[in-house]
Amino acid sequence: MYAMLGDIRFEVLDSFSSYEETHSAVFAKHDVLAGRPRLQATGNDLTTIRFGMLLHWKLSNPDSAYTALIQAKEAQQALALVFGSGRFVGWFVIQQLNSTTLIQDAQGRTAAREISVELLEFIGDPNNPLPTPGIIKGQNPLLSFMPDSIKGAVNKVAAAVQTGVRIYHAVEENVTEIQNLITRARTVQHDTSGWLGMIADALSVGGQTLSKLNTLPEVGAWFGDLSGAADFLSYTGQAAHQLTECVNLIQSGYDSGEWGDWLDNSEKLLSMVEDSISNATTGAQSLTAWLAARKDEA
Repeated sequence: MYAMLGDIRFEVLDSFSSYEETHSAVFAKHDVLAGRPRLQATGNDLTTIRFGMLLHWKLSNPDSAYTALIQAKEAQQALALVFGSGRFVGWFVIQQLNSTTLIQDAQGRTAAREISVELLEFIGDPNNPLPTPGIIKGQNPLLSFMPDSIKGAVNKVAAAVQTGVRIYHAVEENVTEIQNLITRARTVQHDTSGWLGMIADALSVGGQTLSKLNTLPEVGAWFGDLSGAADFLSYTGQAAHQLTECVNLIQSGYDSGEWGDWLDNSEKLLSMVEDSISNATTGAQSLTAWLAARKDEA
């Protein structure tokens, strides 16, 4: 875990891109005759913290942290800011929240978002101060993801997780490549040799993608009960099943040499594959965060 603001948890992959603290003192100014004003210290002003976040769908859900921050702002309650090291910064309220959508997909969903948050220190009743929360010190908090059952084989687990995440991102790129090849095939629909060539390339990439997906169950056997592992393997397994149907359908259409509805149906299946891979994002993020923790510990 990178930090927490109240109940809002920030992981390594959605950590702050900028962080600024402002500490101010307050002075009363008294005018005098025939001289410059005199200053009288009246105390310290409330601390202001500003932080920014860049959220991309390949690393984290661009909407989850934003929605949680909106809800916290609406509640107008004091929130404790604590970093993963155990450092307690203080109690704050969310004074301002700005969001800029950077990228959207074809359905209008946010793919990348930039957030800026302004916090204002909350003092409360000095006679009944709020408690000081914290995180257990003396250990890397991110390692709480790792269950005791696999700590003895941690190097093999780390290698397996790294391989699994690498395969996941390669599959993402391959699915996009297949989609692009089918789109290009449509542009040369009346050129039989042209679209057959495009479909042949799509079949080649599809076969390579299936080989990658089919290795994940064996690789994932090392994941144990790491956070995100179950969802990651479930959704990628679902994608493998859907892609098998898709490739078989494209193959039958290619073998027929006839342009037909098989292409529309294969695109629908490919869209389902894309959704399954997208649903595996959160699991991939958790596994990547675990890897980052291993590097921090090393």
